[in-house]
Amino acid sequence: MKILQISPHLGVPPNTGANISVFGITKYLSLLGHEIDFVSYRKNFNLESTLKDLRPYCDPTILDIQTGNNVISAIFNVFSHVPYNVSKYINRDLREFIIKYFKNNKPDIIHIDHLHMAWIVDDIRELTNAPIVLREHNVETNIMKRFSEKESNILLRWYSARQAKKLENYEVKYCRKFNKCIMITSVDEQQIRQLDSRIDTTTIEAGIDEHLLNYRKKEVIPKSLFHIGSLDWYPNKDGLEWFLNSVMPSLSEQIPEIKLFIYGSGAEKLKIDSKVKDNIEICGFVSNLAQNILNKELMIVPLRIGSGIRLKILEMLAMGCNILTTEIGKEGINAENKKHLLIGNSAEEFKSIIIDYLNGKYDKELISNNAKDLIRESYTWPIIAKRFENEYMKIIEFNKMRNIAW
Repeated sequence: MKILQISPHLGVPPNTGANISVFGITKYLSLLGHEIDFVSYRKNFNLESTLKDLRPYCDPTILDIQTGNNVISAIFNVFSHVPYNVSKYINRDLREFIIKYFKNNKPDIIHIDHLHMAWIVDDIRELTNAPIVLREHNVETNIMKRFSEKESNILLRWYSARQAKKLENYEVKYCRKFNKCIMITSVDEQQIRQLDSRIDTTTIEAGIDEHLLNYRKKEVIPKSLFHIGSLDWYPNKDGLEWFLNSVMPSLSEQIPEIKLFIYGSGAEKLKIDSKVKDNIEICGFVSNLAQNILNKELMIVPLRIGSGIRLKILEMLAMGCNILTTEIGKEGINAENKKHLLIGNSAEEFKSIIIDYLNGKYDKELISNNAKDLIRESYTWPIIAKRFENEYMKIIEFNKMRNIAW
């Protein structure tokens, strides 16, 4: 197949959930022998390094387009029917690229990553009869709704509630335009179909690299917890601050020697209760994450807002880490509580589970081995890429038959 892949971000380096999710599709469909033309917005990156990472798997085109937030634009977006988070990605440079591209290329299928880029579907329809699919990495409506429900600031709650409604209308309208919407979890598929049953959907999860299964836990630092994730992404920051201020104070009173290690960018934005500052170590971004986390006892993922699938959870399960998360954090992962990971939702549940875990009341090795088996059987990229290949071949064949009938 010849595939045109359009993404709002580059996918490299694959060190965030968003990048892993995009680059995995590019890399592993390429390894199956398919030809991929990849176009993305620039944002901030090292051009030479990025092209070096991408070129073994695709023919990349990078458009110099920035999509950062702007307060004035966000305010004036109140008068627009297009959600603010989507409006930032609408750009004529992509339109011009598409026109030039289809003069010289005939892809078998067009793959668009994220709702933010779905607006280009109308332009593409004017240029080709090839099928177009939307890869929904989240149900964007859900993220904004959950943000609005958790927001304490009255003005921000009002604004985010309006944005959530815009997103719902926009997401339904544009998802209907695609030959297929490929959801990242069955939960997301159910939710998008509840919004509109006419949307043609299927579910293909994201994957992780097989080499992660080769890692094994080291001798651990007693009473050690760790958190991974960019705190520039609001759901990560919200969940970690909740843990630091609602769980950690009473936890540190009962276990004074407990230590939480925080990995990822944006830690300077955290609001940390002064009572627990001595129990927190800000590690920031580290080049060798495995070396830093395999000697820690328990990973915490206290997400309260989100949609889609948490690839960092899949990666850590593959590496043999024991994890405590919420139902939202576990959402979309076919893992069972106390078999593959641990689940708590309230501050009291988190505290109780951590105390029991650190006191040896769970079979840590059994949980770790069960998690590795789960990842090996269902969540490695070669398995996921083959599912994409099969789905795309079916879509292409169906589209050919439909065009002949018409």
